[in-house]
Amino acid sequence: MAQVIAAIPDIFFRAKVLETAKQLSVRLDVARDADELLQQIRTEKPRLILMDLQAKALQPLETMIALDGIPVVGYLAHEEVALREQALAAGCSEVLTKGQFSASLPALLRRAL
Repeated sequence: MAQVIAAIPDIFFRAKVLETAKQLSVRLDVARDADELLQQIRTEKPRLILMDLQAKALQPLETMIALDGIPVVGYLAHEEVALREQALAAGCSEVLTKGQFSASLPALLRRAL
């Protein structure tokens, strides 16, 4: 069972998350689109979801509503002010810029331990 699901379609950024999770011994699964994410939360019951809020394949605002109270930490480009507010309104627990997310990744993953 995954402790964290990384809803991160970008393969390079996803590799960074996977490597950090491995170093911290955090069980992590990957979701590349909204359907895959919703299927995984039905079977995995993760403690945390990390989400690229700009990934259209994830339909982040619509998908977040169906996550049934699972904490979501989302990230986006710093200039996406409107999307940040929309994500918080849709139930995102925390919204960070991509740089903030990257810098705090170990601490974020430790939350799921």
